[in-house]
Amino acid sequence: MQTNLSTSDNQILRALRKKGVEGWNLFCDQFDPLICSITEWPKWNFSEEEKQDVRQEIYIQLQSALPNFQQKCSLCWFIKKIAMRQCINEIRRQIRWRTIIIPAVQKNSDGDWCELEFENGNAPDPHYEVLKSERLRALTNAMNSLKATCKTCITLFYVRDLSYREIAERLGVSVNTVGSRLSKCLNKLQSELRQNPLFEREKP
Repeated sequence: MQTNLSTSDNQILRALRKKGVEGWNLFCDQFDPLICSITEWPKWNFSEEEKQDVRQEIYIQLQSALPNFQQKCSLCWFIKKIAMRQCINEIRRQIRWRTIIIPAVQKNSDGDWCELEFENGNAPDPHYEVLKSERLRALTNAMNSLKATCKTCITLFYVRDLSYREIAERLGVSVNTVGSRLSKCLNKLQSELRQNPLFEREKP
């Protein structure tokens, strides 16, 4: 279902299709303030150079996407979605390369590892939200790399919240076997996760 675009949106789209560079300049004059306002959001914590890089990438993506714009939403919303996606991609890149974001796990005063608490304020912290997503993806990949017996054991205990005895009855093994198997499987899972920078630990 198409959305009724405003007169200015239709004029810009027609200019883009017919006037080439002139149309693109008109588009930039109209929507650059919107794109800048998105990349300037303080929660991103972008440097000036990063803002410029992200804006450039947004325009590259728009040049590819606009010819396929099917008017299922307003042009403004279409641009916002692309701009937000590129900002999130930059956050994801920073997390993967560990250049800007502080480690998500640090030692406390007692020397124990603990998760950092992020201050969200009135809006979600994009670093934290993307970090959660990346860590969940890494955990899923690590789980999928395990043998079926390990995946089943870990899932029954940590996801289904079954006791050792309940797991033993379901698998047809002894309670001691469940404990031993779960310990070995967790060691394998931790070994897989340690290969991902998001789950690294400092050596003692």
